[in-house]
Amino acid sequence: MVVVAVAIGVGLPGGRPPPSDGGTPVRPVATSAGRRMPATTTTALQERWPPLVATVSAPLRVLEIGDSLGIDLGEQLQPQLDATGRVTTTVASVGDTGLANTSFYDWPAHLAALLTSDRPQVVVVFLGANDDQGLDIDGTAAEPGSSPWAAGYAQRVDEVLAEATGAGARVVWVGMPPMQDPDLNAAMALEDGIYQRQTENFPGTLYVSSAPVLGTASGLYRTTGVDAAGSAVALRTPDGVHLTPDGASVLAGVVIAAIDGRWHLFLDEPPAPGPRWPGPGPG
Repeated sequence: MVVVAVAIGVGLPGGRPPPSDGGTPVRPVATSAGRRMPATTTTALQERWPPLVATVSAPLRVLEIGDSLGIDLGEQLQPQLDATGRVTTTVASVGDTGLANTSFYDWPAHLAALLTSDRPQVVVVFLGANDDQGLDIDGTAAEPGSSPWAAGYAQRVDEVLAEATGAGARVVWVGMPPMQDPDLNAAMALEDGIYQRQTENFPGTLYVSSAPVLGTASGLYRTTGVDAAGSAVALRTPDGVHLTPDGASVLAGVVIAAIDGRWHLFLDEPPAPGPRWPGPGPG
């Protein structure tokens, strides 16, 4: 069954997420064999993570987790995937959540339960808009954007990656899009760099930037773009944070194309009639 995540809203539309109680202590990440895996060659990665085979009789199980932007994405990702008849998607995103404040919502704990109950083969992660807040690291408060904060946040990203890959699931981590508010945009750029770097340490994972389709050519915020059919559409909502259905649909197509490009869906049967997710088009 494909897992679809359900997301709710970011705390303050168009601005910084609300402050938390200071977050929760950073927990150690498992590093034993089968959990945290070192970077390896492409050949070794392919041997460990063979191409995916999605069929009508054995549909691919996908799980999507995230915050309110994850809800935006999940609501478009699920129908695009499930329309093939070869995928079952579960959307499990929850609004106002993230990795910084685990006392509010502990994603590693909830993910562990989902990995056991749903046994996803692919986990799509789209969160971070609420994480521009302090972290408690060994009893010391780390300010957002500081070096200790970045190190602590990277450890939390590792925890999610280790859990999912340790359970045999591939991970597609989707980066946060450019934001209208300059301070929030800078925070998201920092987080995206962490997501990209940390996924490089875990075979079976893939980082997908949302900036090329939800931002300008230079990665800045923009409100409109082009969908897969070449039509001009609104990509973002007036709050400067969330995605419109069209914007989320464009991003969903990019995510599916990335999964297909890395792990080659539909190997043993021709795909069901419909688009092969060519991407969002120019612009």
